[in-house]
Amino acid sequence: MTLLILTMASGPMAAAQNGRAWVDPPAEAPAASSQPAQPAAPPKPAPVPPPPQAATPTPVSPSQTAQPQTPAATPSAPAVAAQPTKDPDAEKRAARAAAAKSFAVDYLESWSAANEAALEATAAFYAPRVLFHGREVSMQRLFNEKRRFVRRWPERDYRPRQDGIGTTCNPAGEICTVHAVFDFTASSPKRRRMSQGTGALQLIVHFIGDRPVIVAEHSTLLGQERKRNVTQEGASYE
Repeated sequence: MTLLILTMASGPMAAAQNGRAWVDPPAEAPAASSQPAQPAAPPKPAPVPPPPQAATPTPVSPSQTAQPQTPAATPSAPAVAAQPTKDPDAEKRAARAAAAKSFAVDYLESWSAANEAALEATAAFYAPRVLFHGREVSMQRLFNEKRRFVRRWPERDYRPRQDGIGTTCNPAGEICTVHAVFDFTASSPKRRRMSQGTGALQLIVHFIGDRPVIVAEHSTLLGQERKRNVTQEGASYE
């Protein structure tokens, strides 16, 4: 009994000594997290609109893919056609080639004339020195050879083939080479001989100013037939 009474008496005494009133315990707080505090997430940026999408191509059937596709025409600047370089001597060469061809025809036809006329034309057709069948000769020597020829064959007929004449000239148009095919007939009533056939003539023509002259000549027989002129037998030409 004595112990109980002492215990009951010590309670109010202790409270009086502390001088603090009784306070109810606070409400239960949430347990503290053992993880460290995470920083707040930054605000999300505004969404960027997606780029424009190309139009979906129209499906093509296999038969169409086998055909060559024509690319779409792309407008471009008009193409300028390349202009050919003009040759200032082209017209001169063409004129000289035509003149050399005409000159060769006149030369062949001159040998169809009588002996005197044919020989007189020699000086007009040839240069002072000529390369004649591979030999360089003077005008006088050439004249002598021509004179022997016309005496041997006093009657002559030379017929140039118009489709058998070709002419080429050097770039400056000063020298032209003429190739001509001709048919001929030559006879000598005194000797009762006749020769006929086809020949090829090459002339190298040099233009001195506008005047053409022969500086080289060469001829070849392509075919020849010689026979005795029986119609003249018994005639005397002495």
